[in-house]
Amino acid sequence: MRPIAIITGGTGGIGFSCAKLLSENNFDLIIVHKDRRSKMHEIEKRFDELRSNGTEVVAFNMNVNDDSTIDSVSKFLEGKNKGIVKVFIHAAADANVGNLFGTERVLNNENLVYTFQSMAASFVSWSQFLVQKEFMHSGGRIIGFTSMGSTKVLKEYAAVGIAKAALEASCKYMAIELAPRGITVNLINAGVIDTLALRVFSSHESFISGMKSANPSGRLTVPLDVAKAVLYLISDQASWITGDIIRVDGGEQLV
Repeated sequence: MRPIAIITGGTGGIGFSCAKLLSENNFDLIIVHKDRRSKMHEIEKRFDELRSNGTEVVAFNMNVNDDSTIDSVSKFLEGKNKGIVKVFIHAAADANVGNLFGTERVLNNENLVYTFQSMAASFVSWSQFLVQKEFMHSGGRIIGFTSMGSTKVLKEYAAVGIAKAALEASCKYMAIELAPRGITVNLINAGVIDTLALRVFSSHESFISGMKSANPSGRLTVPLDVAKAVLYLISDQASWITGDIIRVDGGEQLV
């Protein structure tokens, strides 16, 4: 039986690039995503691309924050071998953007809590579900994604930055508690990627242009750059790396 990788936010950007590489490396996939019905025709084509590699793709178009989503995935996994889930990749990017003060795009408590839940708390709760239900055993790999906004102040990034800082703290605590079980937990701090998620920011065009010119490698990070790092972190060669935050940005954040 082929190992399973679960990817939240697996229909675009980093998540889909990870799905493609995993499908090429003999993984079956459970993809949890939140997409409108109007986009499903295009997304089904992406799933067919994954299936062309012989990959079983099971998709749940549901909110990663809802308990019912975890229940649905749990029901699908019941009856399969314990430890069948080898990889959990948390790539969901459902968040609110805005400022803490001022008159435009001001975040309220609901905005902050939802972003925290999507980008930090769900990383923990999904991992707890997989380990406590024994769907993930020794050799399991848990990977999430942070950004420079966890340590640097970016315009309209307050809610995400707060959540990413909490995500980084979660990674450390999870890594220590799961080390005796042989499960590693790591984060990738990816460089700026020109995705739909970035384009919700009002100043995204000037930001992208500025970051591209500042990157010493001469270009922005692309999802495949990050997916290749993920492929390494889930390999046996990376079994002694845990609780770490690895930059994948062509040197961008050093400038």
